[in-house]
Amino acid sequence: MAVSGENGIDVSHYQGVVNWSKVAADGTTFAMIKASEGENYTDPMFAANWAGCKNNGISCGAYHYFLPTDCFLKQSDLLIKQLQAVSFDHETDLPPAIDCEDMERASASVYVYALKELLETLQRQIKCTPMIYVSPAFWQGLGNPDFTEYPLWIANYTSASEPEIPAPWKGYAIWQFSEGGQVDGITGDVDLDRNNPSVDAQSVQEPKLNWF
Repeated sequence: MAVSGENGIDVSHYQGVVNWSKVAADGTTFAMIKASEGENYTDPMFAANWAGCKNNGISCGAYHYFLPTDCFLKQSDLLIKQLQAVSFDHETDLPPAIDCEDMERASASVYVYALKELLETLQRQIKCTPMIYVSPAFWQGLGNPDFTEYPLWIANYTSASEPEIPAPWKGYAIWQFSEGGQVDGITGDVDLDRNNPSVDAQSVQEPKLNWF
């Protein structure tokens, strides 16, 4: 499959201890790292993975696994604390992402409301626009709400040269195109990503932040 853009991965504690020098040598240029989940959970490998990226010249960003029935204010606070702990810099690091894949039996309207409040709260605090990670089917299940002010990190595993983009987005910032990648320095499978080289950074986020 021909996929343009730079090579990226996303990781959590499920990947265990990562040898980031080998990951960098294998051609990975950016990584999205799990920081937190819900109101209380922090990924035990977040700080180590962040430092590993920094020490090996890999651009990195954090992601938070969103739970719609947990308090969005507490979720925002938890992610911000994680970002502060690794000295997140909104001008040089990749913007954080909100991982949308668990309904927790909430209605679509409840989910959309809580997600909107979380994103707006987070954006005010971190001084850059967070991304949304989602699959086309999940977003369609929410009724395709308009969150186009937030860049899209699309999860779509396909043999096509471009991912399926859920309406009303017209494009994507990052494409997670495989969940079964093999990268030197990581034991087992890892998600593979590519950035979209055609994205105009200033059109989707604060002008001072340059992705990639």
